[in-house]
Amino acid sequence: MIALSGAIAAVGILVLLGESFGYLRALIGAGMFYGIFIVGARYMQFLVAAPPDPEVTDVSEYHLKYVCTMCGLELRVEVAAKDKAPTHCMEPMVLVRDEGRTPSNSP
Repeated sequence: MIALSGAIAAVGILVLLGESFGYLRALIGAGMFYGIFIVGARYMQFLVAAPPDPEVTDVSEYHLKYVCTMCGLELRVEVAAKDKAPTHCMEPMVLVRDEGRTPSNSP
């Protein structure tokens, strides 16, 4: 759809400007317009499209607990979207063993 509307506009520019400035210049200008239009339209589509949501995993049965080594903040994770440890104080937190099953002991 975008390519068709860009092509129609380029042909219109070619016809309108061909008489005044010459068909070669109008053809070059229409081609440049078409190329810039397509690149800009696809860029705008890319900006508008939202990235897919990450898959979340329920990890509450593992009783994962992280501790910040800088300030001592403790964090219990119930739902995780990625495998990396969370960060706090600009450093990754350390996984400490808590009661319950650990991910390596799960069935």
